[in-house]
Amino acid sequence: MKKFFAIVLAVVFISATGFAQKGNNRVGVGADVSFPTGDFGEAFNAGVGIYAKGMYGIGTAGQITFTTGFSSFKMEGSSDDFKMTMRVIPLLAGYRHYFNGFFAEPQLGYGIYGARIKTDIEGLEGSDSEGAFTWALGAGYIFNDQIEVSARYQSGSRDGSSISLFGLRVGYNFSLGSK
Repeated sequence: MKKFFAIVLAVVFISATGFAQKGNNRVGVGADVSFPTGDFGEAFNAGVGIYAKGMYGIGTAGQITFTTGFSSFKMEGSSDDFKMTMRVIPLLAGYRHYFNGFFAEPQLGYGIYGARIKTDIEGLEGSDSEGAFTWALGAGYIFNDQIEVSARYQSGSRDGSSISLFGLRVGYNFSLGSK
């Protein structure tokens, strides 16, 4: 898996250096609503989060991206006696390609997946987190060259298990100028 990740990054960076046209650099921020899928969806409710994205322009229709954020999910059936929340922090590199306002964006990277449990039983509480290989595939549309509306499927896997979600995002992209 490490070889695959290294090959993908090498191809992206070699492609980036091959473009001589102007690129558009941006920083994006926004909010998302995520819906857990699979086993994760059976145990947790929809979550909310925030994200930040750096976009480095290569050519006239592409950008190398880096995305991070924070999403939180509450366990189904949580009560005052027992609460469990799950947090997801992605660290994803990708490539975004534009098609007349629409875009597609595959991403690869690392995710930090953590859980926090709090009970009223003798005041027990605890938390734990682990990292895992994470990938995502997103698509969306940019309005007025600034407002982004997008959807993505994201999955992190480790030791044969996975945490997957489908997310909807709304964000604002600030231009940093062209290079």
